[in-house]
This record gives sequence, structure tokens and C-alpha cells, in this order.
Amino acid sequence: MGQAIQAQCKKIPDIQISDFHAKDKVRETVTALIDFSSPDGFTEALKYCVESKTPFISGTTGLCDNHLEHVTVAKKIIPILIASNMSLGIAKLKSLIEKYLFSINTPVKCKIIEVHHTNKKDSPSGTALEIINFLENYHGNKLDGSIEVQSHRIGNIFGIHRIHFQSEAGTKNFQHIASSRDVFAIGALQAARSINSKEIGEYSFTDFLDKKL
Repeated sequence: MGQAIQAQCKKIPDIQISDFHAKDKVRETVTALIDFSSPDGFTEALKYCVESKTPFISGTTGLCDNHLEHVTVAKKIIPILIASNMSLGIAKLKSLIEKYLFSINTPVKCKIIEVHHTNKKDSPSGTALEIINFLENYHGNKLDGSIEVQSHRIGNIFGIHRIHFQSEAGTKNFQHIASSRDVFAIGALQAARSINSKEIGEYSFTDFLDKKL
């Protein structure tokens, strides 16, 4: 992801990027920190942001309750965006699913299938968990029973998420396929452009969708 973000920055003249561990990093010139690392890296990056009052953006998954406790403290000091998926396509997918669920009167069974590369450690994916929370918290009355989740780790797949809804009337399918990491890098940079205009607190990725790179 770091390489993907750097590649996107080269296409945008007014954005400069520096590695988090670079010795020549100057705190006063950093307007936002973007983290796609590991749970340990997340903790280190968040600590830096709190100390330097730097807005924090993270797409790191596999976080535990201890990490979220740090976020609870940090969001009282700096603006924070934590999103398991910063793809505009996933945001659109959720919007389409929402329209479908609003259109039905009978609860449906739901199954989520997610596929990622073999090096991805967390399972189910953070995006799958995000979709589950979205469905259960906002549309639980439209679900018939628990959501079934299947996770697969194959080759170098960037990310496939399929959501199947089954009812007596038939099956409705929704799918998002990430063809490269660029979709996540673009979304992260979109958020980084606008997070400085946000008040202190915690935000979701949808809070930034009206902004353009």
C-alpha cells in the first residue's frame, strides 16, 4: 500500500509524501499520517500522531480491543479516520445493497464470500466485518438469521467481496472486485486531503465521499 500511495502522489503535484520512519521527517510539515501497516505499526503511528497533533488515517485491519481503547483516547485529541476499506467502490456497493434492502418486504438469508491474497493474515477481512456490521446494525430487520461468511486466501488477489441474498423469490447478488491497490490508495489520499478541515473526533470513510482528489 505504501508503494501504491507513493505512485498516486507522483500524479498529484501538490501532494508530497515521506516515509514514517524517515530521519528527515519534519513534524511541522506533516498534515496527515496514512497508516496501512500492522497492529503494532498502528500503535506506533497513532502514538506519534497524538504527540504531534497530526490527523490520523488508518486502513490497518486485525485490530483488537486494546487498539480501539487507544483510539477512544486519541479521538479526543486529533481527527481520526479508521476504515477497513477505503475503496469508493465498496461505498457504492453498500449504497446499492441498502437500496435493495429498502425495496424488499420479506427478510432474506445473507452470505458473504471474501477472497484475498495468501499473505493476508486476518480472516474474515476487515471489509467483510464492516459489511456485516453495516447489515446487522442498520438493516437487521431485513435479515433472516445470522450472516454466513466464507473466507478464502488464494494467489495475489487484491480483494473480492460477494454478498448473496436468498429468499423464496430467488437470489440477489452484489460483488466488488479490486483490480489493484490503487483504489485503496486513491481513497486514502482523498481522505488525507480533507481531514485537516475536520474537527477533533473519529470519522468514517463515508464522511469524506463528497471530497474529490
